[in-house]
Amino acid sequence: MDTLLPLGTGAARAIHYYNTCFLLNGPQGRLLVDAGGGNGILRQLHLAGIGLQEITDIFVSHEHIDHCLGVIWIVRFSAQLFLKGLRPLPLRIHCHVELARKLQTICELTLAPSHLTPLGSHITFCPVTDGEQREIAGHTVTFLDTHSAKAEQYGFLMESPEGQRIVFTGDEPCKPELHSRITGVDWLFHEAFCLDAHDDIFHPRSIGHDTVKRASQLAESCGVKNLVLWHTEDNETVGTRKARYTEEARHYFNGNVYVPDDLEVIRLTTR
Repeated sequence: MDTLLPLGTGAARAIHYYNTCFLLNGPQGRLLVDAGGGNGILRQLHLAGIGLQEITDIFVSHEHIDHCLGVIWIVRFSAQLFLKGLRPLPLRIHCHVELARKLQTICELTLAPSHLTPLGSHITFCPVTDGEQREIAGHTVTFLDTHSAKAEQYGFLMESPEGQRIVFTGDEPCKPELHSRITGVDWLFHEAFCLDAHDDIFHPRSIGHDTVKRASQLAESCGVKNLVLWHTEDNETVGTRKARYTEEARHYFNGNVYVPDDLEVIRLTTR
């Protein structure tokens, strides 16, 4: 992938950041990973100058509403584009079997009959399984069960034709079962709910999240080259998050650290 565009970087309760979701731009399409909690995804795409007709694939990690409900809005307005002849490309939505069933059911219960017409032909839900590989936007994607204790969740390993490897581990700390998958990767996208100093305020591990310190220690122990941290709180570090998260991460991780703001483009180089 050439660029990473974080459309949102906040956790579920964040109001100063959109919920964490991002766009990966490649030579053969654009992959949207998660879609946030509602029609705010449409605003974020508009601010980024991205038209819905440009998104070829969506990957939805899990069923929590801050990750999946934006998909319903994308389906609705993508269907309108198809019906008007303004979207020539199909839209594939990749997620695990049960989530595909739930999202399709929500669409059927809430969208107008006309908006359902393209489902199954131009807009398709494509269930994934652990270890399954697919070609998406010109890259090989291997889907990974993250072994979540809260809800079935998937991440992925993406490999470019040039050999660059990118891993997304969902919105929970990377489990030991996946450590072999992230060892030596070029890019690791990992959640970091709060600073270690704020552990006593947020108790992140009690809600299935972690601190910048622990995420950075994991990346260092696995020889990761570039670390992207997001899915954060927005109570204690608004306006200072980038500097403070980066400073803490660099105490424990020797690679490149990125703490992006919403809509901040990152070039996915291997430096």
